[in-house]
This record gives sequence, C-alpha cells and structure tokens, in this order.
Amino acid sequence: MSLDVTIRHSSPDDLPDLVILMDQLGYPTTYTDMLERYTYLASDPSYTTLVAELNGRAVGMIGLQTFYMYEQNGRHCRIAALVVHQQYRGTGIGRLLIQAAEHWASVQGMTTVSLNSGNRPERKVAHEFYAQMGYTAGSTGFRKRLTTLQHQGE
Repeated sequence: MSLDVTIRHSSPDDLPDLVILMDQLGYPTTYTDMLERYTYLASDPSYTTLVAELNGRAVGMIGLQTFYMYEQNGRHCRIAALVVHQQYRGTGIGRLLIQAAEHWASVQGMTTVSLNSGNRPERKVAHEFYAQMGYTAGSTGFRKRLTTLQHQGE
C-alpha cells in the first residue's frame, strides 16, 4: 500500500491527534494535559516533534530530545516517543519517521540516536522493527517516581 504521507514538524493544530496517538502508545492523556506538555516541549530547543501527516491528520509522531552525554563526546539524540496510529501500522510510516529523525539529527550534528523501549511482551514487534532499522539492544533502564517538594522562599 502506497500512502501519500508527509513528514513535517508538529504544530499546536496536531494536538487532538497527538492525544489519540499517546493513548495508542499506552499513555492515555487529555487534551489539557497534552497541551501543557506540548507547550513546554515546543518551547525547549532540545526537543523536536515530527509528525507523519496523511489526509490532513497526524497519523504518527516521533519525539526527539538532544543532549550531551557524560560518557561520550558529541551531541546525541534520543527518540523519546514513537507511535503510528494503529490503523496505519505496517505501512512504512514508522520507517519514514525514523529515517526523518535520523536525517534531522545528522543535519543537527548529532553523533548517535538512541531509544528506550519497554521489556513487555507487547513490545516484541517494536523491538524487531528497531533491529531492522539498525538499532542494537543496550542497557536496561530503571526509573522511580518521586514526590515533588515545593521550595518556599527561593
């Protein structure tokens, strides 16, 4: 199936579609919450969001974060989020998004692109896709939720 997909930088007009995509990625959200996140991310030059547009709708997205590492020289790019609408999975949109992200990162002078993906059985197909795209499995990630403390008088 050949689709007329355009990869472009996201805009606030994409927010309704991003809410749907985040839900399909396994992170249900509301428009209000997505607006808050998007506003912050769009204002931070270390983040970039690309979308796959089809028939005027964002049917896929890839969120990128650029940073410096302690253990390596050079600037690096991390794929923070990647999702294709379930209706269009397997059509090559994910491949287009990764290729566009890699191209963007290369033009920006990045030396590597990395990503994390959950170790859940439902992620097996995604892991196979990443391997097909030339990514190799690396370290295991850990995280911990913190209770935020509000500092007064600073």
